[in-house]
Formats: sequence, C-alpha cells, structure tokens
Amino acid sequence: MENKNINIAIIGAGLGGLSLAQGLKKNNISFQIFEKDPAVNSRIQGYRIRINETGQDALTYCLSEELYQIFTDTCAVHSTGVNTLNSQLDILEDHWVDSWSDGEQEKLPDLRANRLTMREVLLSGLDENVHFNKEFVCYEELPDGKVQVHFKDGTSYQADLVVAADGINSRLSMLKFPGQKLEDTGNINVYGKTYYSAIAKEQIAKILQLGTSVIFEEEMAVIIDAMQFKGSALQAIKQNHLFNISHTEDYIYWSFIGNRERFGLKKDQNLMMSKEDILNCVGEVTKSWASSLKVLFGLVEPATLSITPVRTSIPKEKWISNKITVLGDAIHAMSPAGGLGANTALHDAFLLTSCLSEAAGKGTNILGTVANYEEKMRKHSSASILSSNSGGATLYNKE
Repeated sequence: MENKNINIAIIGAGLGGLSLAQGLKKNNISFQIFEKDPAVNSRIQGYRIRINETGQDALTYCLSEELYQIFTDTCAVHSTGVNTLNSQLDILEDHWVDSWSDGEQEKLPDLRANRLTMREVLLSGLDENVHFNKEFVCYEELPDGKVQVHFKDGTSYQADLVVAADGINSRLSMLKFPGQKLEDTGNINVYGKTYYSAIAKEQIAKILQLGTSVIFEEEMAVIIDAMQFKGSALQAIKQNHLFNISHTEDYIYWSFIGNRERFGLKKDQNLMMSKEDILNCVGEVTKSWASSLKVLFGLVEPATLSITPVRTSIPKEKWISNKITVLGDAIHAMSPAGGLGANTALHDAFLLTSCLSEAAGKGTNILGTVANYEEKMRKHSSASILSSNSGGATLYNKE
C-alpha cells in the first residue's frame, strides 16, 4: 500500500474478528482487537456451530497450518449423514435444506465446533493484541486520514482502518449505516444442551445420540447435534501448547427454530423469559411428541436455555467506501436456518485479509482496497442471505 505499515483496529473478538486477526498476523499486517466483554467466556454465545466448506477454506487461509489442525482436532467426532425425522421419530425422505452438507456427496463435510472452544483456539497467540472490557462508543475521522475510536472507559485508539466485527447489535455499524434496519422474520430460536448422563443415555432415542438429526414439524424444526469430542486429542493439545482450552463435556445440542405463534407466543411478545418459562414453552409444544424425543428437552441443563428472535439483514446496495468497514453479522445478519451466518463471517475475514495482503504488494491505497473487499463481500453475503431465507422456508413449511 502507500504505507505498508498500516495499523488496523478490529472492534469485536468474535469468530469473524479473530479469524481476521489471525489472517493479518499471518501476513505481517499490524492490528489490535477491542472487545466489550470482560473475558472470552463471560456470557453464553451459543454452543454448537457448523463450519462448512466455505468456512473451512477461509480458516485454512487465515490460520497457520498448526492452528488449523488444532481447530479440527477440537471439533466433535464426525458422523456422516443427517437423520430427517418427524416428531414421532419416523424417517422422512423428502426434507432437506440445500445449504446443508452431510459428507455423503460433498468433498468437505461440515465440521461441528463448540463455539467457546473455537474462540479459544482463534485467540491463540493474540494475547498482546486483544483488549477485553473495551466497549466502543464512537469514532472520528482525523485530518491526517486516520480514524480515532473511543471507548466507554475513556480511552481511545488511532488506526488507519477500523473494522466493525462486533455482531448483530454493532454500534459501529449503526453509526456508519444510520438507516440500517434488521427485519424480524417472525420466527424464534430456542436452544439448549443436554449432557450425556446415565439417564440421558438410557432414555433418549439412540438415533439422536449420534451425529445430526433434524425434526420437521408444522411451522418449526428442531436441529439436534450429538457433540462428542476426541478426549485424547484435547488432552494432547493441553499438554503441548501454552494456550488454554476450557474443559468441554460431551453433550447433545438442540435448537428449535420456527414461527412464534407455533410456540404459543404473540407476535410482539417480549422474549425476556425465565429459564422455567422457556422450558414450559418447549414442553407445551412437544407434549404429543415421542417420549424418547421429549426427554431430550426435559433433561436439558437449565442454565443453557436461551430464546432469541430470528432477524435478517436486507441485501445492501453499493455504498461509498471509507476507512470504516464491516464484516459478519455487523453488516449481514441472517437466519440460522441455512447454517451460513458464521461461515459468511469467516469468508469475510478471508476476503479482507487477502485484499489487504494483495494491496500491500501492489501499493494500492487503503480506500481502493476497502472498496474491492466490500464489493466482493456484498456479492457473497447477499447470496448467503437469500439462501438462508430459502432454508428457513423449507424448515417452516406447513405440512
């Protein structure tokens, strides 16, 4: 670039922001990360996350070979195939979401990662670059072309480029795009995890205890993933590497996704519900389901229960690029139905890293580089949003 020693400020230490950081580190581009949470594990942020071929390719590019191997070793044991069932556990032959990959026909089957573990892996080697408890407040463009970001604790930081990677409620993205709105789909996501206790192993249907299953019902679906980890691999990683990976027991992840009213909720009902209310809601909607399926929800660890609205961005028209750019949910939130949200954020990290790396070699200016990245990002994310909406239509269809 005109100045090869550019410095980048990344707002947000989620999967996309950390993948970008690893890619910049790999390409010797200076950066700092600012995260509003006090620690990596200070709040629940979901559990199982599926990394498809696009996400895997992005991580392969951004991570060192050693770190990518550690990532794959910490994923759940792979099991080929997806069981598609109804609520009585009868097999369904004609239900499928096009963006899913079960490993039977695809070259790269989806990897199933524990979200916290994945974040801990992505934090490896970034201790000097990550600053927690730094809540972004505002930014200002300085006369010398730099951007100064300000934090709630009164501190600030100057950078040549600032990247909003702080998720669906990104304050930085709201300031850059004041008219940006998220569309409420009218659907909700209820999720939790059930540990492999002796009772769970005995009472939960065996077909649900291995691999992936999807339950299709009227205006809703339940995605179930058996998350069983390679204990020996995790132990070896802990012994041979200096970074910390939290202990994770095997569990069964489950996630309802469907129409609010199907769950007995009003369209405008506040979703700030107690764990007991969430569990009662699940119990009511599943009361006629097979007992060996219902018990999966009844044995949930209550602290893991969560309910959230399903919101999506609308594909963006081209905008004038400046030294504030965006990636992931901060710019293109999408329904989890297609499993594309996190993978699209990882692809963004790859795109921005590759654009910055290429520009450094060619001497391209920063604004041209950002515009190039944003054009590619818009095209890919718009396709992902449409695919996710299509996946949602498949999951929510009435029988």
